[in-house]
This record gives sequence, C-alpha cells and structure tokens, in this order.
Amino acid sequence: MTLKLICEYDVQWQPYQKIQIPGDCHFVAEFLRELELPEGINFNYGVVIDGKAPNWLYSYLTYRCQNAAWVGCYYPQLEGSVVVHSNTPTVEVGQVKGSTKENLLNGEIKLEIDEIVTIEDDRYQSLAIHADNISPQALNSLSLPSDLDWNKEIVLWGQAPVWLYAHLVVRCQQAQWVACYNMKTTEAVIVVSQCSQFVSGDKFKLVPKAPCPAILFGGPPNSGKSVLAYTLKKTLVNSGWNNKVYLHRVAWDGEGDWFSEIMPTNSTLAEKLSEIAERGKPPKNSEKYFSQHAEGIKEIRKYTDLVLVDFGGKPGEADKLLLSSCTHYIIISNSLEAVEEWHKFFQTPEIETQKQLSPLAVIHSVEEQKLEVVTNGKPYLEIVAGPWNYKQPVTIPDILLKEVMKLIGVEPIRFG
Repeated sequence: MTLKLICEYDVQWQPYQKIQIPGDCHFVAEFLRELELPEGINFNYGVVIDGKAPNWLYSYLTYRCQNAAWVGCYYPQLEGSVVVHSNTPTVEVGQVKGSTKENLLNGEIKLEIDEIVTIEDDRYQSLAIHADNISPQALNSLSLPSDLDWNKEIVLWGQAPVWLYAHLVVRCQQAQWVACYNMKTTEAVIVVSQCSQFVSGDKFKLVPKAPCPAILFGGPPNSGKSVLAYTLKKTLVNSGWNNKVYLHRVAWDGEGDWFSEIMPTNSTLAEKLSEIAERGKPPKNSEKYFSQHAEGIKEIRKYTDLVLVDFGGKPGEADKLLLSSCTHYIIISNSLEAVEEWHKFFQTPEIETQKQLSPLAVIHSVEEQKLEVVTNGKPYLEIVAGPWNYKQPVTIPDILLKEVMKLIGVEPIRFG
C-alpha cells in the first residue's frame, strides 16, 4: 500500500498536508509492520488523514504523525477535518478545520474499563467506548477513567468514529501497547507498542459466543431499504445498544453511515462522495464477493447481539450465498407484485442444511405519512408505512421495533 502526500490549503489559506489512503486497497493488519509515511512531510504544518480505511489504520497514522503542528481526520459529515492531536496553541483538539457547517450534535462519550478474553485465553484491559451523535468538540474536554492501569495494555473497542479512535490512541500511547478492535474483521489490531512482545500490525481475536440473529433486508430499488436499516440501527443504539448491534452493508455503492447522515442536509455532497467511493461499480467476481461477505457476517454474529444486513439491487443467483449467513428477513417494497418475488428468494432452502430464513416483517413502502397494520393471519408482521427517504424524518414504528427486539429477548425502550 502506497500513501499519497498532497499539499492543500484550508479556507483561511493556511497550508497543510493530506495523507491520502488509496481507495482500492484490501486492508490487512500486517500492512502496519512495513508501512512507511510518504516522503516529504513537513511536520511544521498540519497533517490530515483522508480515505476509507479501518479505525486501526487511522490511529496508527495519527500516532506516527503526532509531531506535526496538528493532526486531523477527514470527516465527511462536516465536510472538514477533525483535529485529534495538536502541538499548536492556535489549533484546538476537537476543532473541525475547513468546515463551514454548523455542528448540531450533542451526544456524550462514555468510557468504561472492562476486560476482554482472547481465543488464546489471554485477558487484556479494555476501554469500552459508548458514543452516539457525538460532536468533535467533545474531544477538547474528554477525560480518561482515573483507574486506567497504565502499566498494562489497552484495547479500544466500540462503535465510534475513526477520529475518536485516533485521538484515544495518542492519549493512551504510554500504556504497554494499544490495540483497536474492528468489528468488520472481528479482530483487534495493535497500533502502538512499548514492549518487545508485540509490534504494530499484530492482531488477535476474542472468545466467540453463540451466533446472534441476523436480519437480511430486501426489496425493490427506491423502497427505502438502506434508510430502514440505518434508522433501525440508530434507534437500537439510542436504546442503549451501541456496541450490541452491527449494520453490515453488502452493496458496493460505498454508502456507509456517513451517507445516511449527510443526505438529509446535503444530498449533493453525499452523492459526490459516494461516486468517489466507486458507487455503482459491481465486483468483477460476484460469487467471490458475496461469499466473502457471507463468511464475514457469520463471523460478526459471534461477537455481537444482532446483525442487520443491507444489500441492494434485485435478487440474483450470487446473492443467495448470503442466505446461509442470516436467520431472518424483512421485506420493504414499494411494489405489491415484488413482495412475493422477495419471499421466494429469501425462502430458498440452504443447500447443506435445507434451512430457510424466517420472515420477520413485510413493509409496504409508501411516500405519505402512514402506518397501517395488515391482518394477514401469518406469523410475521405486515404493515403499510412511510415515508422512507432521507428528505423527511424517519421513525421506526413501535410495532416493528417490538418484533426486532423479540429476537434479542428484550423490551424496546424509547428515549427522547
């Protein structure tokens, strides 16, 4: 992997350097053992890290660049770079460089000391991150737990922005070693080490548990699959399930959480960034692509409590590879005729076990504000509901939330 160095200027015509991470790279932890910074970096200026990459790579690069005037991580939601470390009095940690957008987020960051157990039966000190709708400005006043043991290792885990991970790694670098847990690969990667036992790029897995339920979302284009999946995840997170539910996107459109968060206020930017992420370019080998995602979902199910799987387009032969990795499905369709087609697809018997996915709900997607329960006499929920688009506020109906929460054995809790 080759990192590109670009010289740029912010809105005040102040020079800084950007380390551009290649977008066509398959990231593996071993990269860190031989990764070199681009030649020509001037640490008298700021450094911005940009590109789609795992939290451990952002954290490692931030650590390596900490002698710069300041270090920032590009944050698409605010169209600027979050300063995660600074050696300059005029640049504050938490400042968003180059952004003209108003940041209305006010969520809190909660850090808890815990212990994790690896598959080798090693027990490590972990710092669990609980964060949702957080503002970068929160970094400026963030305190670490007073009882953190600096004579031990620290494993950071939890669903949080890469800029928060990068900031915490620099703050925790005096520990024996620091690792970042990545749910997508279900492994912790060591990014900083002060001991000879481990080096940057070493990795380990945690003790797996019984696989959790996984819900596969399907339906015709423009029905609201991605909006539904993202809003359901956010609703569960707001109910206290921040590190217990994982949204896995199978589509190759490059649309992560950032896309869902930007679309309501700046659809033009969201579309542009999605195009940069090679939106709409199908994989060269569909069977290999879906097989890899299927195996990834199976692995993720061993380390969380609920997996939501969002994949787009019309059901195809290669898509069937995903069926064996999931347990339930939800259909959301703006076409009555398409519902039966998706039922048929989801209920294709698994080749080896002959098991089928269980239907959880069918949502007839409409553009107007509506919620109507359909009495169907079947063992799944059927509703007419809408709208499901980024232009209007979306709320998960309580009756649907209740069905989802039944899978994980708890009652839904609403906040706010």
